[in-house]
Amino acid sequence: MTRNMSKKVLIVENDEDIRNIVGIILENEGYEVAGCAYTLENLLTMTADLILLDEWVNKKEGPMLCKEIKTIEKLAQIPVIIFSTAMNIAEIASNCRANGYVHKPFDVDVLVTEVRKFLPLEKYAKV
Repeated sequence: MTRNMSKKVLIVENDEDIRNIVGIILENEGYEVAGCAYTLENLLTMTADLILLDEWVNKKEGPMLCKEIKTIEKLAQIPVIIFSTAMNIAEIASNCRANGYVHKPFDVDVLVTEVRKFLPLEKYAKV
């Protein structure tokens, strides 16, 4: 059997360690992963099926970035999940039109469950 790596998650997070950890977790679940610090050019040139977006990226509020993403035709249909330590993350996610949220520090099962809501995949493809 081989892994089905057809669903790609873009992790937009300044902290390289968090990007790497989340990347490893999601790769182990069968997703293809790319990580970057936020620049609009990165988002426009990279392809993804889902964006995990930190609430603070390059000294800019993630909710503002999420709103921006949702106004760009090429990106608007891509689900966005916000990462945050904010206690009112559900409200923040709703206000910026994010599709979901994960509270930091995150539980691995919660992270994977939230990603699977938007990117279900067969963990193993038939050979």
